[in-house]
Amino acid sequence: MNIITLIRRNTSYAYTREFKAQIKLFIPFLLGQLCSCAMSTVDTLMAGLAGTIDISGVAVGCAFYWPAYMFLAGLAYGVTATTSHLYARREIEKMKKSFFNALVICITFGVIVAALLAVSPAIYNFIPSDKAMIEVATNYIYFVAFSLPFTVVYNVYRSYSEGLGITKPTLIFGILQLVLNIPLNYIFIFGEFGMPRMGGIGCGATSCFINILCAVLMVLYVRKSKKYPRLDNNKNVNVLDKSISKAYLHLSVPIGITRTLEVTCFSLAAVILSPLGPIIVAAHSITLNVSSLIFMIPLCISITATIRTASNMGSKNWIKAFISLKVSSAINLVLYLVYFMVLLFLRDDIARLYTKDTSVLAITNGLMLLNCFYLFPDSWQNLFCGVLQGFKDTKIILINTIVAYWIIGIPLGLCLAYGYLGLPKVEAYGIWIAFCAALTYSSITYLLRVRYLFKHKKYPKLLAQSYTH
Repeated sequence: MNIITLIRRNTSYAYTREFKAQIKLFIPFLLGQLCSCAMSTVDTLMAGLAGTIDISGVAVGCAFYWPAYMFLAGLAYGVTATTSHLYARREIEKMKKSFFNALVICITFGVIVAALLAVSPAIYNFIPSDKAMIEVATNYIYFVAFSLPFTVVYNVYRSYSEGLGITKPTLIFGILQLVLNIPLNYIFIFGEFGMPRMGGIGCGATSCFINILCAVLMVLYVRKSKKYPRLDNNKNVNVLDKSISKAYLHLSVPIGITRTLEVTCFSLAAVILSPLGPIIVAAHSITLNVSSLIFMIPLCISITATIRTASNMGSKNWIKAFISLKVSSAINLVLYLVYFMVLLFLRDDIARLYTKDTSVLAITNGLMLLNCFYLFPDSWQNLFCGVLQGFKDTKIILINTIVAYWIIGIPLGLCLAYGYLGLPKVEAYGIWIAFCAALTYSSITYLLRVRYLFKHKKYPKLLAQSYTH
């Protein structure tokens, strides 16, 4: 066997091994995320069965809850890259110490955000609104706010597990949450088995119960399972360290703010379109819902890329990190082509699952077509964003999000929707054209940053510091 054949065989093996490692991570992530999406759909459907006031109240409550949740979820997500990085270097004690510091930070933020969320409905004292709807929203918020610190604990332990490459809990708890959500919603919403009829508020009660239960079970699982490095009450490990806490805040706060800004941006898009009438808003909402479901695929690829990049950079293996990037890119491209074809040829059938209104369907069809092309830069910006998180290069992610969504996306979308600054008035299409432009800018910027890091073998500041502390 000559040397060239040997190199080719070893290279082929490296790519095959990396592909298997990524698929092993990706599939549980995807199924777990789909379960989470299904829970939101179940809440909406079952609240709708209770009445218009109930479904609108839950919608208002969610408008407050999701930005808060996404900030805290982003804050906890920093645990994934940190854990994967340190575990690859076999710095187990430092990994445990970093986990403890992250847990304390996230719980502290969780309590503060929960308190702010609980008082947020007071804004409706100054805004004319339907009192019955706001009562449902307020009580819904009280329930989910109470469980928010528990949700943070669950997300921290889940991120820790994912950072170690153990993804089965993500899938198991995702299924458990969905299985519990339907019967508990039925009991609390409609007042079965001796419970009072709570209507839409029951969705909040169900979420509260499930969030607390899953947090307790996740903690017990991670601490008792032999698959994990033991998280015992070691005084040398369970201590707050200023340098570790500071590094974690620099890593995770940009992720949390980024996710909040993204959610807020899409919520604001619906507000921008609302003066154009319910038909336009309905078409936009259907398209956004379909896009959000498909988004689970690039999101899970992004999480996988973060773990694999962080693990490879933990051992300072640039070659493996680059192989990981190429495999992730191939998976991303193939899956994009699959859901592109599905959406392109079945967009009318998909829209009909949501509505039979021909006026809404006519607009939705065009928006779905735009969405096919919007998902291309969206998939790549998610992938490169995940790679950068694996490099602990999160500051650029925050800056890029602000520019893409709030300097390009929203202003351009507003101008195109209403024909400002001499631009053509294209209503809802303008929002999606603007999002396409924003994410194209974002994906190119991330690509250039990733290319720069690999070309120059550049260690971002937080990553470089982690090797010396």
